[in-house]
This record gives sequence, structure tokens and C-alpha cells, in this order.
Amino acid sequence: MQIALTTPLYKSIALAALALGLGAAASSLASSPEPVTHRLRLHAVDEPNAIYLSVFRNGDIRLRFDSGELQPITFKVRATISDGCRWLGIETLVPRDERSFDYDYSERILACEPGATPARKTPRKGLVTVED
Repeated sequence: MQIALTTPLYKSIALAALALGLGAAASSLASSPEPVTHRLRLHAVDEPNAIYLSVFRNGDIRLRFDSGELQPITFKVRATISDGCRWLGIETLVPRDERSFDYDYSERILACEPGATPARKTPRKGLVTVED
């Protein structure tokens, strides 16, 4: 008799827990913003004859933001250039407002071949805007 009484009780508790879990999952999915893809454009001065290891080297980029809000971003690009050295370009984007970022570019020499004469570093600052 005791088994007959407890089995429906356990089933009811399990079903209630399942319903509560599904309800919580559905409400968290409904409240999370959809990912948004933006086209970003760099506005910075290029020094003549300078080499920039930049994700913007071919123009605007498209970037997805999972929360829908602009977030700080860091890009790192490594390359061996004609001076015989391996370089690291670091681009940092920090949200300024909902439509733009402050931009900072710096470089580091990672290694050079024997006898190489490293190129001059070309740090720069600028602005990155959301174009769409």
C-alpha cells in the first residue's frame, strides 16, 4: 500500500521539476538578445611606407556580437615581414558609445633573423565606427 501512495507522489514531483526546468530554460532563452553582426570601419592615419599588421588591411570587417552590445575586442596578427623579423600587431577596440570604439594599434618584434635590421614601429590611435 505504501508503494502505491509514494509512486504517484514521486511522479508528480518529477513532472513538476521537469516543468519548472523547461519554464526556466524557455524564459532565459526569451530574455537573451539575439546575436548581431556589424560592419566596422577603421578611421586612423596611415604613415607612408608603414606596414600595419591589421585585421582592417583589406578594408571594413564584419564582426558578430553575441550579446547585441559592443564589447571590448583585441585582435592579434603575427607575420614575418621583409625586414627579416617576425612581428606581432595588436589592435584594441574599446567601446566609446553604442556606435563606435576607441582604437589602439601597437607592434612587438617577436624574433629576427641574424643580421636583420628591424623596421621602425608604427603605433597609432584612431576610431572604429559601426557602419550598419
